[in-house]
Amino acid sequence: MGTGLALLFGFVSVGAAVVTATNSYNYAIRHAQELETGNLLVTSGGAFGLAMLAAAVAIVAIHAYDA
Repeated sequence: MGTGLALLFGFVSVGAAVVTATNSYNYAIRHAQELETGNLLVTSGGAFGLAMLAAAVAIVAIHAYDA
């Protein structure tokens, strides 16, 4: 069960990291073109927080069910 939960939260973490990178890239491009950036940095920060939380839960899941 620990491996399955770790895999699930690992996928969530990778997905959130992709969202972080995409929003950061879009922000940089739109900022360089002097266009409206909207909430790209806020969304990117939220996705980064989710990635860190999911990665931490994945590590805990591996060790909690290790016994």
